[in-house]
Amino acid sequence: MGPTSGWLIALLIIAAVGVTGLAVWLLPRAAGRGPAPLAMRLGLVTASQVALLLAVAAGINANFLFFVSWSDLFGTTNGTGQFHGANTAGPMAFRPLARKVSPLGAGSGLRPGTVDGQLEDVTVQGVRTGIQAHAFVYLPPQYFDPKAKARRFPVSLVLAGYPGDPRGIIKRQGLLRDASAAMRSGTVQPTIYVIMKATVVPPRDTECTDIPAGPQVETYFSQDVPQAVAATYRTATGPHGWGVIGQSTGGYCAVKLAARHSDRFGAAASLGGYLRSVQDPTTGDLYGGSKQVRDENDLIWRLEHMPPPPVAVLLAQTEQGPDFDQAQRYAALAKPPLRLTTLFPKDGGHNLRTFQRLTPDLLQWMSRQQRGD
Repeated sequence: MGPTSGWLIALLIIAAVGVTGLAVWLLPRAAGRGPAPLAMRLGLVTASQVALLLAVAAGINANFLFFVSWSDLFGTTNGTGQFHGANTAGPMAFRPLARKVSPLGAGSGLRPGTVDGQLEDVTVQGVRTGIQAHAFVYLPPQYFDPKAKARRFPVSLVLAGYPGDPRGIIKRQGLLRDASAAMRSGTVQPTIYVIMKATVVPPRDTECTDIPAGPQVETYFSQDVPQAVAATYRTATGPHGWGVIGQSTGGYCAVKLAARHSDRFGAAASLGGYLRSVQDPTTGDLYGGSKQVRDENDLIWRLEHMPPPPVAVLLAQTEQGPDFDQAQRYAALAKPPLRLTTLFPKDGGHNLRTFQRLTPDLLQWMSRQQRGD
């Protein structure tokens, strides 16, 4: 029973009601002066308030998925446990992923069976990097059409922000619900979505960076993940069929992956993402103390000092968002062969409601950039 479990929330609510009721019943019996009655009154009030706060906090956490495991909550997650023996060549590099149908599909707005497609659980172990992370793979209904056995589908890698969880994108943000509806209406072409969190070596925020003498997260997302997905599913074979969508930190990762790996990703869509390289207590030293490495991970610096990448980029950022100034600067610097589209609504903050509102536009834009084989 994890911190997002419905059973846990129900038990905490029952406990809160019971403790509060007990406090109301016992308070008259704790009347009087002196340290003992005073201590009893304080204890009863404190116990009822703590029980209520725990129930409310659990409900909020289950809704927004801030902490999805007890180790995540108590900070005992050990990032080094994500590493496994890495291979750089040989048959293991092309071994298909172990697939299983995800029960999360039932809570994502998809109709049962393959009517609206199928959601699968996989674990992607990087043969180059040794990084291992969980992913949800959505297959559109057309994938199962016997007439489409030779068809290869475009792929969108979708990255949650920090600390993030892909279940939030699926259940709360409603990405698959919007995608399947758009596919039925014809505004989005049949697409495979690979939904992951950018935080693949928790609790560290790596910003999808190849850290000197550390985890090679950029290589994991640009090589290991696409190779594993392509070995398992019928995917498009070139950058014309591959794109990256991300929100917040995931948005920064999306644009960076496309800018630095245009041979793999032809398009990137950033939802509320920033564009400057970051270093703070959650990241540690990502750049080995090198200003050059940090600059090369700064997307605005790259446009100021390097040739623009031959990719399509969408920046979706509200004018009230915390990084709107960065998006404006990036837009001012953009020039061919970079193909930039901006979506700058006036209202909305850096929150789930804004992300939900803009998600259909991102899906449609990405679909226009991609083609299958």
